[in-house]
Amino acid sequence: MDKQKVIEAYRRGLITLQECGQILGAEQTQLDDLMRTENHRRPISQNPYMIVDHF
Repeated sequence: MDKQKVIEAYRRGLITLQECGQILGAEQTQLDDLMRTENHRRPISQNPYMIVDHF
């Protein structure tokens, strides 16, 4: 299973953090680090391009 899909399932509340770790084969400290780094990579919105009017 794709790592990103497992993490997304956890974020959506479909699986617990423990289940996420079991699927990925990671320990608690590894999961904490992974969630922290994945948060920085996650796009702000589904559409990464936004038009902003500064008026």
